[in-house]
Amino acid sequence: MSVNSTPHASVHDTANQAGSFSFSQVKPALSFEQQVELMRSRGLAVDDVDEAIRWLSETNYYRIRGYWLTFERDGRFIQGTTLDDIRDTYRLDAGLRLWLWSAIGPIEIKARTSLAYHMGTACGPLSYTDHEYFSDRRAHDKSMQNFRMERERAMRSKVPCVIHNMRKYGCLPIWAAVEIMSMGTMSRLYGNLADSAEYPDGPTVKEAVAKDFAIKPMYLKSWLQHLTYIRNLCGHHSRIYNRTMTSRARMLRADTRHAGLKAFPTIIVLKRIYERVWPEKWPQMTATLDTLIRKYPGVDLVPLGFPEDWQQIIMEQT
Repeated sequence: MSVNSTPHASVHDTANQAGSFSFSQVKPALSFEQQVELMRSRGLAVDDVDEAIRWLSETNYYRIRGYWLTFERDGRFIQGTTLDDIRDTYRLDAGLRLWLWSAIGPIEIKARTSLAYHMGTACGPLSYTDHEYFSDRRAHDKSMQNFRMERERAMRSKVPCVIHNMRKYGCLPIWAAVEIMSMGTMSRLYGNLADSAEYPDGPTVKEAVAKDFAIKPMYLKSWLQHLTYIRNLCGHHSRIYNRTMTSRARMLRADTRHAGLKAFPTIIVLKRIYERVWPEKWPQMTATLDTLIRKYPGVDLVPLGFPEDWQQIIMEQT
């Protein structure tokens, strides 16, 4: 057996060679019992140790830790904080993620449908692949690179519409392509549309799609990109509670007072879309959200960016 004698640099070796990093030793793993004791030593009230261990074994200490940041001061829990306080915050957040996911779904599907319809009828079935119809060629190249990877995954998964079109035409018309595009790819294509993508003697494609949402293109571009970010957080079970969002939605002038980097502006964006496209659905959605929040009355809504009159704001008719 031959032995590879070539030296391999470790992470620490690489850092030392670069001369720019100094790492601390990684902490040892703790048992679930030790994790409970660590939380108790920092001032958390835990009445049922067995139940605490069970929750940690299902949820992960490091995930839970993100939910107690608002209960912590200088490395210790605020006096009187209980494990139930943290668990209620976690459960509210889980319910909110499901609510957001459910609310974004129809918007994503409508955006795919509208983009495919208007791009296909105005510019042709393969127009989405043509640089001519997009403002930033480099961004379009990146979108196409992502799309090709998505198409290959669909081929490996034997998605029927993909197999059929690839075998018959060697390509995917846009009405088939949008069915396998990620929301990110789709929203970036929309946001990159040039005025050259237009109907003969008619509106541009970006205007036609925005009209389907009864909103100006500049808002729809921002909203689709923002909702893609939120959808991905929800899809990966990432924390919404007390998160500072890295995607900021452009707000209508009437809503600028609600602008910010927490979750509430997202709900305002959803409200504005639903009241334009599916106004009959919004009252039930707000009722569902209200029921969820009432279920956990002890959870502070300020870390979500909710104002005191949040119910009135999201339920009011405009």
